Amino acid sequence: MGVLTTATISPARPLVTLDFDGVICSPFFGVNLGIHREFVEDNAPPEPARVPPPWLSTLVDHARFDLRRPLPDAATGLQALANVARVVIVTGRRTTPAGWLRRHHLDGYIESITINDGPRRSAHFKLAALEAIRPLAHVDDDPRTVQLLARRTGVDIYVRDWPRNRNLPYATRVTRIATLHDLAARLRALPRAAALQMDPR
Repeated sequence: MGVLTTATISPARPLVTLDFDGVICSPFFGVNLGIHREFVEDNAPPEPARVPPPWLSTLVDHARFDLRRPLPDAATGLQALANVARVVIVTGRRTTPAGWLRRHHLDGYIESITINDGPRRSAHFKLAALEAIRPLAHVDDDPRTVQLLARRTGVDIYVRDWPRNRNLPYATRVTRIATLHDLAARLRALPRAAALQMDPR
């Protein structure tokens, strides 16, 4: 986990975690093909991921991701969110997007980044990450991940709206949001004691 900046982050704010691709970073041509509409069994053992060597991950991720743009609301949404919460990125990528965030002047809103450097696939990696981090809320765009996290954690789960993640039988803990501004508004409306309940540090 690499800390980018803590200068503007207050420890008294609740902690939220964000997926990266499809939440902050836009897919090419605005078509989110990385979404998995099939759920996994809640208690099924995680299937191992096919993990490429680090040098190959670096080359492939640079080719896949470097030219992508932030989503239209990324800068203002992250700013609004950072005003009311500590923001941590939890991404299934196996290389850090820290350089991308700096290039797009978004790094100042992020407290830290957790990447998938283990043997799990993305959904179960994020499950383990949230169990360790214990955020108040998590935002993701992937139905498989959203459903697993909603059923296996006590975290408030938000699905970032995309056409491919609509019309699915989500758990009741899942709330759909259109932008990060929506989550910031919900956090602002929470009583301070409730907002800090899951992040007492």
